[in-house]
Amino acid sequence: MTPWRPTLAAMGILRITVDDTGTVAATSAKLHLVVKGTAAVLGNAAVKRAAEVRELVTALAGAGVGEDKVDVTAVQLSSSTSLLGRNQRAEIALTVAVEPEQLPSVLGILSDSPNLTLESLEWVYETFEASIPLTAQAMVKARRKADAVATAVGLRITDIANASDSWSMVSPREAMMAYGAPMDARSLKSSPGLDLGLDYSSSTEINVHVSVDFEMGE
Repeated sequence: MTPWRPTLAAMGILRITVDDTGTVAATSAKLHLVVKGTAAVLGNAAVKRAAEVRELVTALAGAGVGEDKVDVTAVQLSSSTSLLGRNQRAEIALTVAVEPEQLPSVLGILSDSPNLTLESLEWVYETFEASIPLTAQAMVKARRKADAVATAVGLRITDIANASDSWSMVSPREAMMAYGAPMDARSLKSSPGLDLGLDYSSSTEINVHVSVDFEMGE
């Protein structure tokens, strides 16, 4: 009696999954600020003309941070006057995008800025770009494992029927200022290279997952 042997169609697919972990460095940082200033008309462009914001933008330009890196995220009026009134007091929430190497100079500038509160520092990561070499590395591992498993049962890998990948999306992380946040920037010691007890660079882990269906044959 001939022993039963599965057909190629039944035994031809070998699914391999690989999880891998790598490190991704922050490409930039966002500083979340609140400036107490004046704004006659609401709107991003108009608020940027508030004297206090103009002064900050000019100072940041000296550190290589362009106006396009400064965004107005919210405005809260502290006056009961009409919205169309002039010289309303307002709290203006800003974000400033900086390169990691610009942080010491920028923090020094902020420490000299009156009416400014430094809320938090947020690291920004390019997870998609970081996932590309890591996913390729995981695919190599998957193929090595598939070859070994197929050889162990007297078969070989002939093709790939299906493949998919995913990676962890790193949530923006906030590094709070020393001694807690928010902080009045004027309470910080002014210095061209301000040291707040923070790392001026950051890295975090990124996880990738690949699943590959290999076709096997004799």
